[in-house]
Order: sequence, then C-alpha cells, then structure tokens
Amino acid sequence: MTQTAPSRGAVLTPTTRGKALRRAVRYEWRHLAALRSTWILLGVVAALSLVAGLTAPLGLKAGEAPSFWTLVTAFQMDAVSMQLPLSALVLLPVATGPVATELARGTARTTWLTLADRRTAFAAKLVVGSSLGALTAMGGAALVGLSATTALTVTGNGHPDWPRTLPGFFGYTLFMTCWPVIAASVVALVRSRVAAALLLLLWPLLGERVTGILLGFVPGLDALAGRLPFGAGRAAMASGTGALPETDRALVEAFVGSDLSAGTGAAVFTGFTVVIAAFGAWSYIRKDAR
Repeated sequence: MTQTAPSRGAVLTPTTRGKALRRAVRYEWRHLAALRSTWILLGVVAALSLVAGLTAPLGLKAGEAPSFWTLVTAFQMDAVSMQLPLSALVLLPVATGPVATELARGTARTTWLTLADRRTAFAAKLVVGSSLGALTAMGGAALVGLSATTALTVTGNGHPDWPRTLPGFFGYTLFMTCWPVIAASVVALVRSRVAAALLLLLWPLLGERVTGILLGFVPGLDALAGRLPFGAGRAAMASGTGALPETDRALVEAFVGSDLSAGTGAAVFTGFTVVIAAFGAWSYIRKDAR
C-alpha cells in the first residue's frame, strides 16, 4: 500500500505543548482503563471502603454516635496507625505500572514517538496518576460515608459530627494525589519496579523511623527528625486530632511521628512530591530505555 506525500503547498500546523499534553493524557487514561488489573484494584478499594463504613457501629452503646476520628480513620484506611493508607498500598501496582512496564519491556521509545516527546509523556503519566489517586480517595470516602450512614441508621445509633471529618478527608485526598506522583518518579529514578516498591514500602514504614532516631543524635539536625516527608504526610492526615481526648491524641501523635501541624505537614509533603517529581522527570528524560 503506497502513501501519498503531502503537496508542496501544504502547511503543517505545529502542535502546541498544551494540545500535545491533552493528547498524552487521553492516551494514558485509555491505557489504564483498558487494563483489567486497574479495575480489580479499584474494586478492592471500593470493597474495603464499604466494609470500613459498615463497621462504624461496632463497640457503640445503643443510640451512641461514633467519634469523628472513627470516621476519619475509616476514610483514610487506617493510614496513621498503618503508616500508609491501605488504599495507597492497593494502588501501588497501578501507580508504578505506567513507567515501570514501558522501561522494562523497551516500549518507552514507542510512547515517546507517539506522545511528541519524553517530557510530555512523563507529565501525562503524573497528571493521570495524581488524578486517579485523588478520585480514588474521594470515591472511597463517599462509599465509607454512605455505608456508615446506612449502618448507623439501621442500628439506631447517632451520627458523627460530619463537618469535623473534613480536615482529615482533605489531608487524605492530598496524600493520595501525591502518592502516584512519588511512585512513578521513584520508578523513573531506580529503573526497577521491584526496587521502587521496596523503597516505597520500607522507607515510610521503617526507614524514616530509623533516620529520625539517627538524626536525634546529631547536633543541629535533631529538629529534622520530625520533619521527614512521610511523617509530614501523616501529620497532614491527622488534622483535627486536637479535639481528641488527651490519651487518644498522644497515641495518634506517636503513630504520626512528626510534630508538624496539619498545614505545615501538607506543605512539606507537597514540596517533597514536587522535588522527587523533578528528579524523576530528569531521569526519565535523560536516560535511554532498555
């Protein structure tokens, strides 16, 4: 089959960077939506959210209402005590997949040619990943609220002070928006899905705690122990704990591992996400695919 060359008088209209990015974002959305694993993992998050809401009446006396923190904990998939939201762990394969699969299978060059350039391709992956994380957080919280309301109504229990759950919900949504950006950027840096997954699991759960202890022994750096990125992210999610009883508040603060306020924690975690994304973009753009 022959192709007809464009006529000499034809004018090629250059594609603007914004238009190229929109095309790249549509490409990434279609790619994610076509994967069965994406829908399976989202279904797992939805099921966990429904179960978390249905457990709201457990341990309550007749007519008693759960505390706002009980619902915040359910929204966040027990993020503070687990050190990471369970939903973030469930979405880890989706968060690391778009970059890791292309680099491992050598299909990244095809993507770069299809989506204009490497910078646009990586930006699209971050936009789609962060959007999926935010939508997952909001959708999961909505399912928790719906199932909790139903369960509390059926059992005759009171309802929590819903407005007081909003700061924790916003902190959780921020974390889940940043999480896929961090995951994709770490994969771009280390070039290994397994190594990236281990880093993303071990650093928040163990690495930061050990680092914080070591920093405490270094004069002048001890203040940094409570300002490490994932501790800051947990501080953002722990917004509103000042209203908890003293013993409960002390326990939550111990799990958080940071003395930052919710607003400062959100700023630190967002700043860390921007920095790691910049390094990930540099690695993705400068290094060749296998």
